[in-house]
Parts: sequence; structure tokens; C-alpha cells
Amino acid sequence: MTLRGYYEGLPDANCPKTDFINEVASRTGVTSTTVRNWIFYGMKPANENHIKVLVDVTGIPADELWMD
Repeated sequence: MTLRGYYEGLPDANCPKTDFINEVASRTGVTSTTVRNWIFYGMKPANENHIKVLVDVTGIPADELWMD
């Protein structure tokens, strides 16, 4: 086995938080920074379709997404 073969045989990394941010960014067409703003700073998307994506991905009702 070569070093490259060993490397390619390793399992893919699993980063659920990053994967979530990237999925939402991809589905809404915004940057990952924008998604982080929604999560960490309580900024709400101006586009209703973006909120629908968040509801679809998380299963959290729209009126509960930002309750802090």
C-alpha cells in the first residue's frame, strides 16, 4: 500500500455544523457568512424563501427560529 492509497482509504471527515451551514448557504444562494449571521447574531433573512429553507432543513417552525 502506498501513502496515497492509505490517505484515500481514510473515511471522509464529518463536520455536522459546517455541513449544516454549507447546505443552507447552497440552498438559499447566500454566503456561509450570511448563514452564520442568521445563526449567531439573530439577523433574520429578508427573503421569505430563505426562512422556508431554514424551516425545511431544521424542522423548526418559522416563529420559533429566533426566540432568544
